[in-house]
Amino acid sequence: MAKTVLVTGGTGLLGKGMEETAPAGWDIVSVHQRDYRLPGSRAEQLVLDLRDKRAVDALFAERRFDAVVHAAGIASVDFVEKNYAESLESNIVSTLNVTAACRRAHIHLLYISTNAVFDGAKAPYRESDPVNPVNKYGRLKVECERLVQETLKHWTIVRPILMYGWNHAETRSNPATWILEKLEKREPVSLVTDVHENPLFNLQCGRALWAVLDKRPEGIFHLAGGERVDRHRFGLAVAEAFGLDAGLIKPVTSGAFPGIARRPPDTTFVVERMARELGVAPMTVSEGLAAMRAARAPR
Repeated sequence: MAKTVLVTGGTGLLGKGMEETAPAGWDIVSVHQRDYRLPGSRAEQLVLDLRDKRAVDALFAERRFDAVVHAAGIASVDFVEKNYAESLESNIVSTLNVTAACRRAHIHLLYISTNAVFDGAKAPYRESDPVNPVNKYGRLKVECERLVQETLKHWTIVRPILMYGWNHAETRSNPATWILEKLEKREPVSLVTDVHENPLFNLQCGRALWAVLDKRPEGIFHLAGGERVDRHRFGLAVAEAFGLDAGLIKPVTSGAFPGIARRPPDTTFVVERMARELGVAPMTVSEGLAAMRAARAPR
């Protein structure tokens, strides 16, 4: 008998990674606030405002879920910085409603957090390192993590870092697809040299999430690739992988973008727990981009 996982915010890159790597015996129900049409999606798509407690409770009363992956919430760092009240509702209220429903139904919750919970001063970060966010988005995610830990018995928190891969065409781009679009149009791209991460291919993230749902470990997991790069070096790797003009990519510092929220300079993760307990080996940037190129639909 098939199991069913509810994925909130499932139209994003993480949700697509889960669809592409779904093991046999699992069905996916994806809920999102906007009425997207996603041709080719392998998930059942439902429109639901997670801020509406009655609607969330009604969904859990009508459907049986074997696990919940809560990835919904405004995730734009700059939007959160300028629209904090709306972002509080989107992140805190939705998480409160989902955790309450999981608690009543005794369902394991896999909460999707972020590398933005760290200040970037003492990388690489382990799961046990203290959090200290430098922007409002990071502070929201810290509070959501605490909400999950303090109200549920059955939970896992994962912190994916900068993710890339093929997103649904109807949804927002990610660092790799944004750079690709620019370079294919022969438009110049300015990328910073003073922000470092170990980027995560979304199919690798999907495999790690399914391993969590299979093993049900408690605690926090860092999900990341196996190579520390700055955004400029990542852009050069994208150009090389897809045979595009790297000369269009200009190195700059964060000072070139004075209107954006503060970013932590280095949130590189230690991924030993991901490899050891989830059985997912970290990929280098070139390995992930090669897999992404190989999966590209013919044009």
